[in-house]
Amino acid sequence: MTEAELVFHKKKKNKTKKQLLEAVPEPGKPPETTTTGVDSHKKHKHKKKKTKSEKDDCRPEGQCDTREGQLKKKMKHDAENVSVTQEAADAAAPQEREVKKKKKKRRIEEPDRPGENSEAEAALTAVQTNLEPVPQKRVKRKVKVRKTHTQPAADTHSPTDARLHPDDVPKAPVLDIDDAIRQEILEFMPRFTFCNTVDVKNVIRYDLPRFRVYKKQGIPLRTGWLTAAENKQLKQNVKDFLAVSGIDSEFKLFRPQRFPDEMVTIRRLKRKFNFLRSLCAGIPRSWISILKRARNFCNRENYLGRFTEDENKVLKNLYVLHGSNWTTISDKMGRSGAAVRNRFCQMSEVYGPWSEGEFKVLLTCLHQQLLKRAEPGGEGDDGSAVIQKMDLYKKLEWSRVAKQVQTRSWLHCKHKWMTYLKGKMKTGGKIQGRKSIEGQIQLIKAINEMAVEESSDIVWDDLTHLFGNTPPDYLQKRFYQLKVTYIPDWNRKSFCDIIDFLYEKTLPKLEEDLKGCKDDDDDEPAELRQSYKLSEIFPNL
Repeated sequence: MTEAELVFHKKKKNKTKKQLLEAVPEPGKPPETTTTGVDSHKKHKHKKKKTKSEKDDCRPEGQCDTREGQLKKKMKHDAENVSVTQEAADAAAPQEREVKKKKKKRRIEEPDRPGENSEAEAALTAVQTNLEPVPQKRVKRKVKVRKTHTQPAADTHSPTDARLHPDDVPKAPVLDIDDAIRQEILEFMPRFTFCNTVDVKNVIRYDLPRFRVYKKQGIPLRTGWLTAAENKQLKQNVKDFLAVSGIDSEFKLFRPQRFPDEMVTIRRLKRKFNFLRSLCAGIPRSWISILKRARNFCNRENYLGRFTEDENKVLKNLYVLHGSNWTTISDKMGRSGAAVRNRFCQMSEVYGPWSEGEFKVLLTCLHQQLLKRAEPGGEGDDGSAVIQKMDLYKKLEWSRVAKQVQTRSWLHCKHKWMTYLKGKMKTGGKIQGRKSIEGQIQLIKAINEMAVEESSDIVWDDLTHLFGNTPPDYLQKRFYQLKVTYIPDWNRKSFCDIIDFLYEKTLPKLEEDLKGCKDDDDDEPAELRQSYKLSEIFPNL
């Protein structure tokens, strides 16, 4: 760079305030603008760079131009630029008006969208600057859609909507878990559903380590009701945890929300001393079943007796206000959530004998469900659908049945169906007299031969032939009658003591009564059946 150029650039950088004020136009004369609304000075700044010859032409004699010469040339250049731009704008005015009209019409007909009028805007800009329009490529924008779960419908607080059976809860989507862990969990708990993240984490944290130890020791995992030994162990685990943590009552341990002032401290102590691990120690069951059992027998609100009429009315009113929020209802009523939920499910608007209309609706609804389980065709000429015996009473959708009946709870519908089904399934005539005594004798012998320690271990489906192909509910009812009729203080005895008493003292009495009964010639031999035709169960449908 020459010495003259260095001097020129140095003077340009050291402009004084007076030089800047001279470059600004007077207040009464704003800077001239083109039709596009762009300042001529700004437009001049964005023009392409001058070549070396143009720079030389702009230089004054002596390699440097004075301030007055620079201003004169600048004003001359701006005037020429404005005149050229004005001529281009006048020539493009009709085209510009047409483009504006089309754009306005499009905005009226359709709402504006991002990038929708980019081509029209490019054409308008090209006309204003007297350039050829360049077509722009329409770019497809990727819109990220956030996945949301479908919200349930608003709760209408209908009394029949809440009478849900535990098996009728809708299933949630299955979580993605490692195949090895999934197979190990299913090995110990075949019916486990991988739906809740918290439950899966707790199974991996609290259940799998214990289950592996039980497997090595050869201890089988149990389901159903807890045995007397397991209940005793569970009570001892709760007692030990209270001693270690310093919490003063079982009710505070399982219901800390009832004590707002101490809730934070109780939960902190439960985390510190690993509550669930201590609670499940020595019990070969899943953590959720152990926790539910502990909540039940440690909650003093579970043992307040039957609901009074006033409590039934309060329960209905609270359900109208809070819906199926049983925790809030239990806090207001002073009873456990399970107690108020079960009581509401058992309540119905109508009591007493069933009307013909109610019973017809019940049979129609169950016929529709069983028709999906039945196999087409049959052995007879009528071609009636055939259904297996267990499908007649296993996992029926009682909540849907109660909604269609509308006047009865799901529990009442189930009892009515089982009573009706017993009359349709049994073979060999009526269960009375000699036939009834023979069935009781066979029932006591069969349970004694099973050598089970708890009633939950009895497989009632294998004993349905004892009274002539009856549902399992009927067998459980007859076993309950045996206990109540022949065993004094049966509710204070263990299951093993009950079976020993029935086998040693009750069985000889029943055999003596059987000898005194006369043979009934009208009795038909009981036929063991595993399937039925739907026409036999529903003859009038």
